[in-house]
Amino acid sequence: MRTLAIFFIGAAVAAHVSPSHLRPRDPKPKGPVDPGISPYCTYYDEAYDKSYTCDDLLSAWVISKQDFESWNPAVGSDCKLVLGHSYCVEVNHGNPLSTTTTTTKTTTKTTTTTTTTSVPKPKPTSSAPSGPSPTQDGLVHDCKAYYLVKAGDTCDKISQMYGTFSTAQFIEWNPAVGSSCTGLWADYYYCVGVPGTPTSRTSTAGPTSTKPANGVTTPQPTQPNMVQDCDQFVYVNPGDQCGTVASRAGVSLSDFLQWNPSTGKDCSGLWANTYACVGVIPAIALSARYHADCTGASHSTEHFNPGSGHCVNTACQVASLDIAAKGTCPDGNVRISYWEQPDCTGSWFGYGYASRGQCRTLWSEGWKFKSLYITCASKESDCVSQNSCTISPIPNNNVC
Repeated sequence: MRTLAIFFIGAAVAAHVSPSHLRPRDPKPKGPVDPGISPYCTYYDEAYDKSYTCDDLLSAWVISKQDFESWNPAVGSDCKLVLGHSYCVEVNHGNPLSTTTTTTKTTTKTTTTTTTTSVPKPKPTSSAPSGPSPTQDGLVHDCKAYYLVKAGDTCDKISQMYGTFSTAQFIEWNPAVGSSCTGLWADYYYCVGVPGTPTSRTSTAGPTSTKPANGVTTPQPTQPNMVQDCDQFVYVNPGDQCGTVASRAGVSLSDFLQWNPSTGKDCSGLWANTYACVGVIPAIALSARYHADCTGASHSTEHFNPGSGHCVNTACQVASLDIAAKGTCPDGNVRISYWEQPDCTGSWFGYGYASRGQCRTLWSEGWKFKSLYITCASKESDCVSQNSCTISPIPNNNVC
């Protein structure tokens, strides 16, 4: 009898659905499931094609629209499917949800009572008590903090961003996401804190050294993979974005992303409750001074970031460079190029060298050049030492 019933169902499917829609049901969903799907579902089918409609599912699995909407309430009265999502097409293996039989035997008669309970219709979504909306069904009732999920978020990424709970706890507080987090929905609110959840990230790192290698005491915890030569920091609050943090610190967004590379170009990796880098130790810091012995007033103060050189216009007024000891030039080597005209143009009169922490009197005490190009480099690496370039003839008279 069971075999015959299956034969007739198969015939009905063949009569209503094209061969491309004939597929076996799956006991587990292959794609994401909508919020509120029946917890008693035993078989699923997937909306694997744009043309797939509710009518296709109803015909294929010989179920009523009323049952289908009851098992999949998120589709709504107009029965809209989401491409790639899995939908319930059978509950409790096709049997009534529960049947209980109570038999009472006495000396005179036996009474048998049979009660059939219908499948309850779950809610598609719900708002957490006293919380924001929308949220998925099943969210813990004692939630104290919420997070609005963005496209590209994952359960792991959210738990890492906050650092105050584990991924397992996040799934426990938001059970609709599923054990593999396939049910996480963008633009929905999720619980990220219950009574007793820490309000600040728990650092697993050891205590900060009082004498770090770069001479800067770094607050903890920090953004992952932050640059090593950071010397300025700002605290990231929950809800902050990269642009907000950069603006607050007075730095460019491109510099902020360069100094905190794990944030990613879309800022999806920014961790709340940590310190982010908003300034690095310069490669070179110096004062360009009027007098040859680095005394008196400064013509200008210059800072060069690692990996870049810098042109300094002197206007024939700079006789020395007072170079700070603090910097990241390898081995402290500073190269100075002398240029005839402003903006490091015109004739080039070769190189001079200095070290961090040195007062360097400049060639001609500033009278035969109008600009300097300063960078980190050693004498052994320059083109003059390697005989691969030629400097311009030195002028007999002062340029200025």
